[in-house]
Amino acid sequence: MKLKHLALLCSLVLAACATGGHHRLNKSLQQYVGQTAEQVRSQLDLRAMRFRTTQEPIQTVESLSYTIIRDMNIPIGTPNISHSISMGAPMPTPSNGGYNIEMKCQVWFNLKDEIVQSIRYSGRAC
Repeated sequence: MKLKHLALLCSLVLAACATGGHHRLNKSLQQYVGQTAEQVRSQLDLRAMRFRTTQEPIQTVESLSYTIIRDMNIPIGTPNISHSISMGAPMPTPSNGGYNIEMKCQVWFNLKDEIVQSIRYSGRAC
């Protein structure tokens, strides 16, 4: 039974990650290529873009990085057999629980002489 729930959970997470979130974020951040790290730090407001971040950005000589967090609640329901038989299709019952998943995305602004050269991502929340 748990294996079945795990398979469903994985499918839902993959479907959620296939949304246009990464494309939207990438398009929004491309405007910062060619700007200084200080300009990015002062102008970029990920919260206004409806992203939650873990902390202040971290800057090194080679990069400026942000960590984005996205919480996903995946409800677990079971088919209601009496409705399934009478209506011809399974209908989920209200769930008493589910899985809460915290997905993270790391965004790196690659720097050369304090100027953003490119942007890279890792993780599934973007």
